[in-house]
Amino acid sequence: MANDALPPTDSTPSGDDAAICAEHAPPWRLCVLISEALCPGGDWWAVARAIIPRTETPPAVGCIQLREKAIPDRELLDRAKRLVEAARPRGISVVINDRPDIALLSDADGVHLGQDDLPCAQARRLVGPGVVIGVSTSRLEEAKQAKRDGADYCGVGPMFATDTKHKDTIVGVGYLRQYLAWGGLGHLAIGGITPQNIDQLVRAGVEGVAVSSAICAAPDPAGAAETIAALLANQTAPNAKQHASGVPSPPETRYPAGR
Repeated sequence: MANDALPPTDSTPSGDDAAICAEHAPPWRLCVLISEALCPGGDWWAVARAIIPRTETPPAVGCIQLREKAIPDRELLDRAKRLVEAARPRGISVVINDRPDIALLSDADGVHLGQDDLPCAQARRLVGPGVVIGVSTSRLEEAKQAKRDGADYCGVGPMFATDTKHKDTIVGVGYLRQYLAWGGLGHLAIGGITPQNIDQLVRAGVEGVAVSSAICAAPDPAGAAETIAALLANQTAPNAKQHASGVPSPPETRYPAGR
């Protein structure tokens, strides 16, 4: 693996120049957050296989985030490696929730951090400049700090109430509009997003969304993903990179050899 050792301390990004260390924000329009607790029968792998196309057809999903907080580290690493092996040949990025160490060891494309997780600047020291880092935000001040710390994109939300992750405050579409007016980093809107409410985000100008229950718990996860991707395609963001069909292109090569 290209990033076996910790970068020197003085390589840690700082200030506004630290923004987008992986060269640019990822062009994902649709990210699926997979957790076994949300999948029928706990079968996370069946959901993953359903949304990863087995042909050369462009995928409806641009990214899969593996979110498991309660399983042993060894099992989490095995799942991450398995997911990377299946998704990468189809042009789908893999992001690991909370764990830069697992992201690095599994050769994943990125890691996503919450406000109570390892600080972004410290995670960057671990993973280096070639791994995408996302940071969850619910206030513009948090987004600006994430940019200063070297994040590549922000999770923006929660947009709507959700059973996936309890939040005392639903910041809603108003925060998305505020974030877009700022425009400092790319984004994935998150929180309770479904085919029934995504039009509110589309009208606000959303460029990418992260969806969990509406796809993982669906009887047909692939069909649910295609529906959401089609609804997103009705809005073409100026900076979004898409296939002609409206399905996101895989990220441009920006990783060390072997990624």
